[in-house]
Amino acid sequence: MEQSLPVSHVVGIGKAKAALLEDAGIRTVDGLLHFFPVRYEDKSVKPFEAFVHGTQVTARAVVEGAAKIRWTGKRSTVSAAVRIDGRVRLTAMWFNQPYLRQKLVDGQVLVVSGRYDAVRKVIVVSQTDFSLAAAHLGGAFTPVYRSVGGMSSAQLQSVMERALTQFGDRLPDVLPVQYREKYRLISHPQAVFAMHRPRSSEDLHQAHRRLAFEEFFLFQLQLQWYRAQETGVQEGTAHNVPDDVMDQFAAVVPYPLTEAQRAACSQIVADMRAPRAMARLLQGDVGSGKTWVAFYAVFAATRSGAQSALMAPTELLAEQHFRNAEPILGSLGVRMRLLTGATTESARQETLQALAVGQIDLLIGTHALLTDRVQFHDLGLVVTDEQHRFGVAQRSVLRDKGHVPDVLMLTATPIPRTLALAVYGDLDVSVLRERPAGRQPIFTVWLPFAREPYAIRLARRHLARGEQVYVVAPLVDSSEALTDIRSATELVVRLQDEFAGYQTDLLHGRMSTADKDAVMRRFLAGEVHVLVSTTVIEVGIDVPSATVMLIYHAERFGLAQLHQLRGRVGRGERESECVLLSDAGNDMARARLQTMVDTTDGFVIAERDLELRGPGEFLGVRQSGLPEFSVGDLTRDLKVMEVARDEASQLLSQPDFWLLPRYGKLRDWMEHIPNAGWYRA
Repeated sequence: MEQSLPVSHVVGIGKAKAALLEDAGIRTVDGLLHFFPVRYEDKSVKPFEAFVHGTQVTARAVVEGAAKIRWTGKRSTVSAAVRIDGRVRLTAMWFNQPYLRQKLVDGQVLVVSGRYDAVRKVIVVSQTDFSLAAAHLGGAFTPVYRSVGGMSSAQLQSVMERALTQFGDRLPDVLPVQYREKYRLISHPQAVFAMHRPRSSEDLHQAHRRLAFEEFFLFQLQLQWYRAQETGVQEGTAHNVPDDVMDQFAAVVPYPLTEAQRAACSQIVADMRAPRAMARLLQGDVGSGKTWVAFYAVFAATRSGAQSALMAPTELLAEQHFRNAEPILGSLGVRMRLLTGATTESARQETLQALAVGQIDLLIGTHALLTDRVQFHDLGLVVTDEQHRFGVAQRSVLRDKGHVPDVLMLTATPIPRTLALAVYGDLDVSVLRERPAGRQPIFTVWLPFAREPYAIRLARRHLARGEQVYVVAPLVDSSEALTDIRSATELVVRLQDEFAGYQTDLLHGRMSTADKDAVMRRFLAGEVHVLVSTTVIEVGIDVPSATVMLIYHAERFGLAQLHQLRGRVGRGERESECVLLSDAGNDMARARLQTMVDTTDGFVIAERDLELRGPGEFLGVRQSGLPEFSVGDLTRDLKVMEVARDEASQLLSQPDFWLLPRYGKLRDWMEHIPNAGWYRA
């Protein structure tokens, strides 16, 4: 391909410029042509009535009389009277361009761009065009490029013009014609030209539509292909799940299933009955009932004759799952065992023997499930709770203990749908947005530190009713650099006096796993009434009698983190309250706290968090699953991503995709995916 040629093949790019571009990652002609502007300066000529004081304007002007020049040392100012729109007289000024005095003659027609001063009736000109063509322009968008190795935007614009002239019309278009016709998309070369040489805002809009769809479509095509390679399109077990599993399961759960839970259950069973392995992410807000859906999947697998594994990140969470599963799944005849690092050797040996011969239907545990000693008779379903706590390799180890088992991953961190499709695009996603019956809403209030005594009194009222309190601090210890921030170790000492008569304890991430578990067990048993902690409790066990959370310096936490912390209360049937203590001064922090007060919907919070911080910060700078798109916007182009995913999935499922000539260019592109060369098989 000509586009894979080094950038030095573009006229005017010598060794020095090529080295600068290559250092910035722009090594080929294709890479250069797809290095798009970061923004555009609107140089479209507008009537005088559209001028706004203090803003950049572009105007068609006629010089009246002779220009004047004034020198201050070596600095010069050229000024000329100009008439705008043939009727409004202003003064145009140019700094340090003395040569212009000779060109600014009476009657000269030109287009000027600069800052308009309505008070002085002056345009301070930054760009001038004397060409007759420019004088008749109806609009012009000037691209602005990110500086590369000291090369300015103007230099890059010149380089890009030459690259477009040489190679622009030879750009390949891998998108099949059927999509261009279906969605009325311009061609790839047209879109690239429009990104660098837009004639209007409509040009830019059409270029964005085309390139965003192409980026998302090709990305989703890769994800779908990788998934097909990992699970096999026809590989897996088509589980024979009886039709009465839903009725039986719904009869034993404490509260009626929500419509969202029933929909997720139906999606899971449909996956289990299909001949390919399930790969589904169950995304639900805190308290939305994900665990019951997971238990339903286990029951469906048991009824089909297969074994299940449920892996949790901590022993306490694994024990909680086991306690919750016993009254529900136990009553349905599911045989289950718990396996953690704390399991005695004799109990472990008995469990492993029973598991290997198929006498256990469900094994719940921690990383202990990953050891070589754990062998299943017929593992058909793998469930991972808080799936982000486990690496890909760990999940693969558990999956490899069966013959391509179905996989269900749970997450309590709501992710906006565009990000979910980008990060988990190779998975099917089920979403739980409703709160099950019996769950009380959490009342949230934001208070300045001057009202801390009120927060303490509120907590004491709940303690007097036999309830429990979380207190969250952003730091473990006091910091010399942050003297005004209350730490967890400082608070636990001070609050022992404030909560005299109640047992107060401390929990933080520097403690050993055994010590952390011991503190949480005491809190769960009601022996500790006030738990002062850092964010280590963000994902933790359910303590139904914990009804109050005080979050100190709440402005120091992200929105998603605040929401996860707040989710530790309101786990039972009692009314719960969350107090955000903060003297936040900056606008973003105040916006985050106000969002927490306004809503308890994790998905609304996630969308707001994405708007405030952008996708990279939302997921964390080291989030490995976040792709980079040069045109598509994950905060804005949800519909495009959804359509692209559906089209990619449908295309790969068509047998004639591998044969028909019209998909030839797309197959050639896919052959260059790492570890590809696949369609010839």
